[in-house]
Amino acid sequence: MLGTAEWDSPIATNQHYVARELARATKVTFVESLGLRRPKLRRDDVVRMASRVRRALGEREESPAHRPRPAGAEIVSPLVLPVHRTPTFPINRALLRRATSDWLESPRPRVLWTFTPVTYGLEASSDVVIYHCVDLLATFPGVDGVAVGRGERSLSSRTAVAIATSKAVQEHLAAAGFPRIELLPNVADVSVFTAASRPAAERRPAVLFSGNLTVHKLDMRLLESVATALRGRGELLLAGPLAAGGGSFDAELRRLEELGARHLGVLTPAQLAEVAGTCAVGLIPYAINDYTRGVSPLKCFEYLSSGLAVLSTGLPSVTELARTNAHVTVAGADDFAARLVDLLQPVTDTVVTDRMTSAAEHGWEGRGAVLRTLLETELARGR
Repeated sequence: MLGTAEWDSPIATNQHYVARELARATKVTFVESLGLRRPKLRRDDVVRMASRVRRALGEREESPAHRPRPAGAEIVSPLVLPVHRTPTFPINRALLRRATSDWLESPRPRVLWTFTPVTYGLEASSDVVIYHCVDLLATFPGVDGVAVGRGERSLSSRTAVAIATSKAVQEHLAAAGFPRIELLPNVADVSVFTAASRPAAERRPAVLFSGNLTVHKLDMRLLESVATALRGRGELLLAGPLAAGGGSFDAELRRLEELGARHLGVLTPAQLAEVAGTCAVGLIPYAINDYTRGVSPLKCFEYLSSGLAVLSTGLPSVTELARTNAHVTVAGADDFAARLVDLLQPVTDTVVTDRMTSAAEHGWEGRGAVLRTLLETELARGR
């Protein structure tokens, strides 16, 4: 499994849960990010690269995420150059094949389940290839769009099935020539959040955003209007890393804190569930741009399974969900803060339970079964 993040990245994403679920039935070799975003001479990037070198040399590091290793999974940290063009291609290809030699030499059927289209030809050694596309990667600032496009064109002719997590991603994959595409929107670890949900009487007028705090995704003017509207009415809580995908969020965080917001830092899923279970509203305050149009935020179901109302900007995937879920509200910049104030009104235990129930079918237990069945089916076809 080729990932686009480190195993112990601050936020658990689709790839971490998929690895966990597949490892229940088969051996999984999770290969950490090959670095699609070209690093800069910034402290965070230098620290990240130094950490990769230590892991590649076999050193185990303590991480704020402390993400458990599934019993059936091996985590591999390849040393590759984070530049994916012609001069570095043969070097990176050799380094990646060396890091995955156990998988390459396995007598068992080999499946390449990749979240990145930059694979350095590993699909040629695979019995089954599955491309799990969760983002419009080429549109993210700093990512090598040329390498992404070239990789997707190569994968399209070799992939047994491509998985899209939103309709925008599905349309992109179809345009790229993938012949078979399954639409599987992101889900969440709902049981963790439901277990920590509190009764309506124990909740406070707190509004939560959990996720990567980055200007590439967030609508800062909207967040500032939220913090201003909450003065005297409630509190804006922010949970997650600062600019985990590159850039900086220091000045933006200071401004939000001046307006009354509180940053809780990086929380484990259990810690986040404890916080969410006492709040009233979960926010998805994303800017609408080429990248976020393809996003399917799993936090939507984390919020619902905590018993929260959800308030989001007009992301296509959330707008689609709002048509069938009365607890999900989509608002524009002009009325976002006003809609938020409405959602802070006290609710009953019946409403809280109804929100949790609406998320129950969108958990990783059910999705894991779907993915394991898909894997078995494709292996049978390959044989």
